[in-house]
Amino acid sequence: VSQGLTSSLAIHVDGVFNQMTKIPMVIDSNPRSGGRVGNRPLTQFARVLQTQSVGEMDYKALLVRLEKRFAQNYMYMVSYTLASTEGTVNNIGPASTVTDSAHLDYDSGPNNSDRRNALVASAPFVLPGDVTLSGVFTARSTMPFSAIAGVDLNGDAAITDYVPGTTRNVFNRGNNDEMMAKVNAYRATIGLAPLSASQISTTEVYGLDLRVNKSFAIGKGRKAEVI
Repeated sequence: VSQGLTSSLAIHVDGVFNQMTKIPMVIDSNPRSGGRVGNRPLTQFARVLQTQSVGEMDYKALLVRLEKRFAQNYMYMVSYTLASTEGTVNNIGPASTVTDSAHLDYDSGPNNSDRRNALVASAPFVLPGDVTLSGVFTARSTMPFSAIAGVDLNGDAAITDYVPGTTRNVFNRGNNDEMMAKVNAYRATIGLAPLSASQISTTEVYGLDLRVNKSFAIGKGRKAEVI
């Protein structure tokens, strides 16, 4: 939806929803029961890896853009995106591998690229003396991450298991204290000191780029620009 607000100002609002299902994922169809000391259903085999269409991914976004056309020696644009991308896979290329084939729900959560909020604002101003000042401001909220146990808990010969009690990408999603308590409970069982939620990197991004440029006529229809 686009709507003019004044003769030089307009707002644009877009909604996006993309749902993907039956995405190929590599899964062990002969997982151990009860963790790494458990038995496999087919005891004559070890892992039996299959590519199955068990993955899914959703993307939802609200995009708002406020745009002022050039008038009175300046213009600007402000864009805001509220988005969410969740599912059980992080890529649609080569098949992702299920972390724990006995618990597919462990892989359900925000994707690695999930940033809920993004803001970009830009504006050029033409100053006296034909000098142009322009800038771009960018702000992006945190990305999630998982707590990995660091050992093979489920006996699948891969060091990819999540800390018990947690699932994929639960950190930086508003409950860091609760998740850190589970991490510290696990660390205590293996003789490691506790960690504080204040040590977590937020991965927020803030950036400001400024530019000043001026043109000079150098004769015969040519000009030079200093930036």
